[in-house]
Amino acid sequence: MTCNNQISVQNPGWVLIGACLILAVNCALLWGHELDDALIYARYLQNFIDGNGYVYNPGEYVNGLTSPLFGYLSIIPAFILGDARDGVMLVSVLAAFASMISFYYVLRLFITSDSMAALPALLSALASITYMNLGMEASLFTALIALSFYLYFKVRHFSLGICIGLAILARPEGVFLVPAMALMTLFGDRNWPAIKCYLIPTLLVGSQLVFNYLYYDALLPSSGLAKLSQGESGLWGANNFLLTLLGLFRFGVTHIGSWSIFFALLLLAICSILVQSARRYLVLSFTFLAFYTSFFALLNLPAQAWYYAIHYSLFWSYVALGVYGLCKKFLFDGDSAVNSGLIIFMLGGLFLQEPRLLSELGKTVREDYKEIGIWLSQNTAEDASVAVVEIGTIGWYSKRRIIDILGLVTADVSSYVAAGDFESWLKLFPPDYIMVHDPLWEFESAIGQVSQEGGLQEVASFTFPGFKLYAFNGSEAAR
Repeated sequence: MTCNNQISVQNPGWVLIGACLILAVNCALLWGHELDDALIYARYLQNFIDGNGYVYNPGEYVNGLTSPLFGYLSIIPAFILGDARDGVMLVSVLAAFASMISFYYVLRLFITSDSMAALPALLSALASITYMNLGMEASLFTALIALSFYLYFKVRHFSLGICIGLAILARPEGVFLVPAMALMTLFGDRNWPAIKCYLIPTLLVGSQLVFNYLYYDALLPSSGLAKLSQGESGLWGANNFLLTLLGLFRFGVTHIGSWSIFFALLLLAICSILVQSARRYLVLSFTFLAFYTSFFALLNLPAQAWYYAIHYSLFWSYVALGVYGLCKKFLFDGDSAVNSGLIIFMLGGLFLQEPRLLSELGKTVREDYKEIGIWLSQNTAEDASVAVVEIGTIGWYSKRRIIDILGLVTADVSSYVAAGDFESWLKLFPPDYIMVHDPLWEFESAIGQVSQEGGLQEVASFTFPGFKLYAFNGSEAAR
């Protein structure tokens, strides 16, 4: 029996509600999950709450936050909850719900089945990549992208302008919505937005740039420039972003699933072209994704899990459209078969995913860095400075002045990184201590130069496998 054009639903919204419940339970279980980069946001917020300014190191006005909107939204919950880690986690979790719901409403513009429109929410709730990014701005960014698509197709230009402005403040790559939508307007049967629709987004982004200049004495965040410099250095390898994207997409129900499940989902995503009413959405979203991906790939930016959140969100929406298109074109009338299939998928996903999810993410991602940070807080002077490559967890737990060898929160270092020079920063920011990996990472090559000059003393009481701590001449050795 073939599918009717209109698929009725006996239990409207149950898949979306179920997905939200799964997300809520998993987020509660993983509330203590700490992402290294999320703790950079947390330290900025905690310093602000403690009256030390909106800075990473008190007294050093360097902007290491590429998502100002995420930081601003986290201030109030961080203040109320008394811990900046809880503040960023709460905003990230709430935005994850908003992202799932926003994509549901986008698909409801093209899908008559509530259950199928909620399939991306279910895939999101069952995928480890969602929980890997907790504490970061990824879910806020995807929620605003989805909302922008919804407002675009509802032709609410004024609200759309505001949403795009907020998306840019959530991540600068939100700006790629502008050329994607401009091309759709230019070649489609649509009117251009009135001039007033551009005023508020311009004011939002412009105000942030003015704040950056007045508060940090730089228009752009140092963390963004540092990422560009890292890509320019070439040390992460050519096509790193695209290769990581392909690797992550071998996910199945979780982000590390089998190739066979991936190809099954890919075939479903391709079938999204069967849904004629959604073709403008497919063109618009794929155009945006092409701009977005090209930016990271062409600049060879280091791959980070939260950069790929939008790839997953859009891919899942294509899968849902593909399932809907196949259902309409072929075998069954929808209600019992689709709902039974979704129930089996949900239960199977939970059975396969939950143990793996908890084993992967049930603890702090860098438990070793946490212990090192605590050791530094207990065994070095309060005014000591420590140079490290990965700064988030160590900086949060050590409460020491951190010198960032890669330049995310330390001014002027990124220009050296771009040139592949990992030694000259030492002349600008000589630290009291430097923590390195054993064996040395290339980024830590400065230690070799200082060792030859006899300017280092290894801290014998620092006994963490895979790491070494050195005190510079004139610095007090660890207590």
